[in-house]
Amino acid sequence: MIQYWNTVIEYLSAKEKIEGTYDLTILAGNSLPYLADELIHLYESKRTSKVMVVGGVGHATPFLAKNFEDQGVKVGATSEAEMYITYFKERYGLSETLFLTETRSKNSGENARFSLAKIREHDLAPQRVLLLEDPILQRRLRATFEKEWRGSGSQFTNAVPLIPYIKTIDTSLTFEAKQLNGLWTKDYFLSLVLGEIPRLRDDRNGYGPKGAGYIESLEIPTEVLSAYEKLSDHYHYEYVR
Repeated sequence: MIQYWNTVIEYLSAKEKIEGTYDLTILAGNSLPYLADELIHLYESKRTSKVMVVGGVGHATPFLAKNFEDQGVKVGATSEAEMYITYFKERYGLSETLFLTETRSKNSGENARFSLAKIREHDLAPQRVLLLEDPILQRRLRATFEKEWRGSGSQFTNAVPLIPYIKTIDTSLTFEAKQLNGLWTKDYFLSLVLGEIPRLRDDRNGYGPKGAGYIESLEIPTEVLSAYEKLSDHYHYEYVR
């Protein structure tokens, strides 16, 4: 089963090459503190001119709080964006004024919609934009931003430091990159991966034009769909939107 998991995970991560400099990097709410470090790395290495953190309270919020607290950072019961700001202050000594911040969005659609409103509020028109998210949600996040920001002139690139290829999953969840171990619970990881392909499908249950209309139609490769079906059968997974 491992090869099927990793086929689906690689597709969902949609990793792209980062080239040159970017006008803006957006960190969308998720459960992974190492992505906050990646945001700062991109800024301090002058790969991005501006940085934004986006995220209210959603499914990832309790997992993000726990992962920060496991690192000794007490972030409190706040929005995901506010947790990031607390972390940046404690870990890097950075002022919150460095960041554009959006604290209301509860899902990817609102991440995209509310961040665009924030950009317009500040009279910005970024052409090259990097996106940071839980890699399992990265492909859908980009598709969502492309739909919500259509006509803005912005071009998006996925910033994916690590693809979370798994090493074991049935007895315990471990990753090829050891630094990822412990960041997702097994049940949460399974729900993320197995829930994404149905969302990306363009049918009445998906997020494409034939369904919810959150994203444009995507063509999912045959080998990815085949791997997903094998996983769904093996784990008796049923998607509920």
